[in-house]
Amino acid sequence: MALFLVLFNFIACQNQVGQKPNILFIITDDHSWEHLGSYGDQAVRTPAIDKLAKDGIKFTNAYCAAPSCSPSRAAILSGQDIYRLEEAGILTGFIRDKFVLFPKLLEENGYSVGFTGKGYWPRTVNIEGTIDAPIGKDYRKHKYKSTPKGISRNNYPANFNDFLKQVPKNNPFFFWVGINEPHTPYEIDRGVKTGIDTSKIKVPAFMPDRSITKLNIADYLSEIEWADKMVDSIMQLLEEHHLKNNTLIVFTSDNGMPLPRAKSTLYDHGVRMPLICTWDNKIKKARVIEDPVSLIDFAPTFLEMAGMDIPNQMTGKSLTKLLFSDKSGTIDENREFVVSAFEKHTSCRTDQLGFPRRALHTKDWTYIRNYEANRWPFGNPNIFIDDWGFYGECDPGRTKHYMIDKQKESDIKPYFDICFGKVPVEELYNKNEDPDMMRNLANEPEHENKLKEFRLKLKNYLKETGDPRILGESPWDDYNLDKPEGHVVEIK
Repeated sequence: MALFLVLFNFIACQNQVGQKPNILFIITDDHSWEHLGSYGDQAVRTPAIDKLAKDGIKFTNAYCAAPSCSPSRAAILSGQDIYRLEEAGILTGFIRDKFVLFPKLLEENGYSVGFTGKGYWPRTVNIEGTIDAPIGKDYRKHKYKSTPKGISRNNYPANFNDFLKQVPKNNPFFFWVGINEPHTPYEIDRGVKTGIDTSKIKVPAFMPDRSITKLNIADYLSEIEWADKMVDSIMQLLEEHHLKNNTLIVFTSDNGMPLPRAKSTLYDHGVRMPLICTWDNKIKKARVIEDPVSLIDFAPTFLEMAGMDIPNQMTGKSLTKLLFSDKSGTIDENREFVVSAFEKHTSCRTDQLGFPRRALHTKDWTYIRNYEANRWPFGNPNIFIDDWGFYGECDPGRTKHYMIDKQKESDIKPYFDICFGKVPVEELYNKNEDPDMMRNLANEPEHENKLKEFRLKLKNYLKETGDPRILGESPWDDYNLDKPEGHVVEIK
């Protein structure tokens, strides 16, 4: 009854003022969930984003649809799992016009729509049957004169301000701020230069706790701090334009950090995202929601909040019940799990083959199914890609190269093997007891029932949502990659 009243009051208020809610969607690039002050990180300083969490809701079990930027973003825009999106399910694919995207629907229903920074890539100019501009007009006029190495010169706040100036008075808007950070490359040792205390850095258990790893993470955190400054300026603009009271603000990222066993994997550091939502006095402050949610849930959420029908194509579920509840913790008993998927990222295997895997995530558990466990998860050790190096599914960086160089040393070999070695067909992790997902429980007899339960639930979900993998099909093998990463050499 309390939830009904909250939703009723929200709808009544919306009808009374005759204005649909504005939506500001802020998304960073390659940012794992735990690396914000509000999520417990002791080294990073993110006061602006932490304030959003104090003013709204922090989700602790939010997952992206894929641990690779283009598929993840295509899934957000379409509200669908990546395996339903054909070429858009891989890094260098594109979105076909058969798929309905929420920004276009909002625009057709009176919203001003635009973006700045990283939206969806690749653009598909002059390719028949594809969507070229899935997030409306690109605002990119303003650039900083200079920025630290590896940081975009895009002046996100100034470009957002240009957008706001052209929005008609009392007209609702949707705006996407695609912050490029903390994507690689990084300025070496910028983290310590900007004052990050490496003694406070928590190194995940799957990487060696060495100074070079902490320095690498510090550089990554320094770019998150840059993103936080952008968020602060953007929030000030909302205040100056008197728009905060009718704007839903969403902060998240597209996939996990660009370090070993994170990005390009379905472990938590690859797909578990920071997710914060705030809306002045319409969303109760300082709440923490533990329900598993997916970023594909935002397409139906935004459409529902705009008073529009949700297309049947969308497999995401609206989050309005969670947003407008006054409770914390686990709210919706029907939101038992979400699913992530991966096919391929770069051209790092013979014949451009991928590493197909699917994962089911609950609040406490993750179950992973690896369909081609005979292949190398991070790419063949004998295939070299310009700039990426060997094991091309992992972005270049000091930790990666250190682990590869030292892989035969006894104190590094265990880390190398768990990050770059082959994996079994099934993996099962208890994240309460093993937050870095180091101990695979799939073959332990005491967890046999849990394994069977999750195996069946994932299988049923993939059947219901039309995953070609569940039928033994692999259309992704036939999608040609443009090899944007450079020259690929297979060493015989």
